[in-house]
Amino acid sequence: MTTVTVTSQIAAPVEKTFAMFTDIEHATEHVSGIKEIEMLTPFKFGLGTRWRETREVLGRFDSAEMEVTAFELNKTYTITHHKAGAGVHTVFNFEPSPTGTKVSIEFALDNQGLPPGLLTPVSWAIAGKVREVLGHDLDDMKRSVEQS
Repeated sequence: MTTVTVTSQIAAPVEKTFAMFTDIEHATEHVSGIKEIEMLTPFKFGLGTRWRETREVLGRFDSAEMEVTAFELNKTYTITHHKAGAGVHTVFNFEPSPTGTKVSIEFALDNQGLPPGLLTPVSWAIAGKVREVLGHDLDDMKRSVEQS
C-alpha cells in the first residue's frame, strides 16, 4: 500500500473550510486540476454521495467515479474510487487551530488483489506525483476558502 499525506493551515473556521471542501458541485471553480464534475447522486454531500470527476493528469483527461465512504460533519470524510484494479482512499481531516483550520489529506493506494509486490517498483513514483497533485489541490482550496 502506498500512502501520502499533505497538510495545510487555512485561515478560516472549520465550518466554512469543511463546507467549501465538500461543495463538490463547484469543485472546478476551486481546484484548477479538476476539469469537470458530473453529480451521480442528487442529495447533499454525505455518506454515499457519488460523482464522476475528470482531471487533467500528465497532459491527458482522466475520469473516475468517486464515492463518500465515511463522513463526520466538520471533522472528516473519505472518498473512495477504483482504478485499474487498485482501490484509492482519500481521507480529509479538519481540526480547529488557533489560526483557523488544520486540514490533512491522506491518500492511500490499495492493490486490492493484485499480485503482491506488483506496485512496489512504481510506488515511489506514484507517491511523488500524488504528493504534488494533492499539494496543488490543497493550495487551490486554501486560496478559495481564504478569499471567500
